[in-house]
Amino acid sequence: VLVLGGQRLTELRDSLSCVSDLQIGGEFSSEPDRAPEHISKDLYKSAFFYFEGIFYNDSRYPECRDLSRTIIEWSESRDRGYGNLRSAKMEDYTFNDLSLRIGYPYLFCHQGDCEHIIIVTD
Repeated sequence: VLVLGGQRLTELRDSLSCVSDLQIGGEFSSEPDRAPEHISKDLYKSAFFYFEGIFYNDSRYPECRDLSRTIIEWSESRDRGYGNLRSAKMEDYTFNDLSLRIGYPYLFCHQGDCEHIIIVTD
């Protein structure tokens, strides 16, 4: 995926596709021919990027949850060697705002536990 420095992190988030986003939510065994109303991407909109100690959470929609909160609380419960992890709203940041390392693996997490490695190559 190619991005420009002035683009918001949400634009990258919206461009990423995953097969788990296409899963059908709900139970349809009693009506197997009924078309689903929603797919998982419509139901579970929470997501975050993790870049250099900061969780950038998608909070554009009312149903979005801060998925990083549990991780940050776990890290702060004892000195686990991760320093001060922080969270921010992904919609408030562009790529120009970030300080990234080329070739370093970063994390994109959505649907609570679906994780993808993000590597910036240029």
